[in-house]
Amino acid sequence: MAKHRTRIPARTPQSGWTEAHVRRLFWRAGFGATPSQLQEWARRGKTATLDHLFDSTPATLLGPAPSDYGAPIDPFNEFGHDRLWWLDRMVRSDRPLQEKMTLFWHDHFATRSQPTPLMLAQNVTMREKGLTSFPELLYAMTIDPALARFLSLTKNVAEAPNENFARELMELFTLGSGYTEQDIREAARALTGFREQRENGQTTGVYFDSSVHDNGLKTIFGATGAWGVEDVLRLCVANPAHPQFLVSRLWDFFVGKPISAAVRSRLAGAYVASGMQLRPLVRSILSRPELYLSLEDDDMVKWPAVLVAGQLRTMNSGIEVSDWNVLMASMGQTLFSPPSVAGWDWGTRWLSSNAMRARFGVANIMVAAAGPADLVPGEVGRQMTVDEHVALAVAAVGSPQVTAPTRRVLKRLATSYGMRPSYGQRVQIQRSLRHLLVSGPDNQLC
Repeated sequence: MAKHRTRIPARTPQSGWTEAHVRRLFWRAGFGATPSQLQEWARRGKTATLDHLFDSTPATLLGPAPSDYGAPIDPFNEFGHDRLWWLDRMVRSDRPLQEKMTLFWHDHFATRSQPTPLMLAQNVTMREKGLTSFPELLYAMTIDPALARFLSLTKNVAEAPNENFARELMELFTLGSGYTEQDIREAARALTGFREQRENGQTTGVYFDSSVHDNGLKTIFGATGAWGVEDVLRLCVANPAHPQFLVSRLWDFFVGKPISAAVRSRLAGAYVASGMQLRPLVRSILSRPELYLSLEDDDMVKWPAVLVAGQLRTMNSGIEVSDWNVLMASMGQTLFSPPSVAGWDWGTRWLSSNAMRARFGVANIMVAAAGPADLVPGEVGRQMTVDEHVALAVAAVGSPQVTAPTRRVLKRLATSYGMRPSYGQRVQIQRSLRHLLVSGPDNQLC
């Protein structure tokens, strides 16, 4: 007997959810969307798209493994390969939000000048904990050997308290304001006792040595007790300044536009009620209508890592050269080496004259011979209209956002070669259009 099958109706798009919404979300919560992803997730709707982004299934790296001019990547032993290793994860991971959160936490808990194995281990911790609870992440970062060394936590002993970690804990990691110098001094006492664990002359972790911990009473935020490290962290996240501080930091990273007091309070309240869980907080931010305002007019400057990884990702290309290290450094971002404990300056500070020259260099690699946007033989084998030339160039570089003013410039350029350009001229038209799409102002924003 034939089996009866229940017919499942095709999904219909949720009202008001378009490819423009998907493009905005995928750039802010990841590293861009390919043309097929734009179509698929616009069709499936906002809820399904967010469900996909927040899928907790372990990440898979898609596509060919990275290389440095044909040589395999060796992040532990080859200079600069640690940065290529992480950039490759941004390009190939099927969990882009996980990588975007790792980038956020790398800026938030900024660490530099530590042994490569420790920095790579910290990166893994941020990836694993980045969407769990903030208290869990904060504790993991406190005992992280790279950060503990960087902020002198492993040199903080009862006889000579070091305030470095305590100060950044309050100023940069949890509160921003609402504390006093006395709070910092008392917290430094409570944080005494950590030492480096070493094997064969190398730091491999940290451990707690009670013999160098200050067991006396301390008063932090008006509360007195024989506080230790877990108490300090608990007091910081319980401080009324913490929820709105963290909400503001995440809002600036994902949305950029000023947050209203009412929205900040609502998000902060939900964050506290959830037990300070990060996943629902980030999802709430990415669901807010403010993220999707002016979809035709992007206003957030792409971080250098986002620009490079996103350009490669949307073009279904990968890491094949080490040039990205030099270009990203010139653009102002060297992964695993933020400029200070405060991390990078965001926004228009990425757009210095030297940085823009480097962004132009990104386009040079993309459209160079054998580059990911190089011409495929036969693409310009026939005469095309101006609109066809522009459409071909846009598709070749991953279908980025193209504003009306930019489209007019592109069409003028294609028109300038005459009605029936030669084959060589058609090649030049395409290369010029592709370069302008990658290096032009539209592509610097998301």
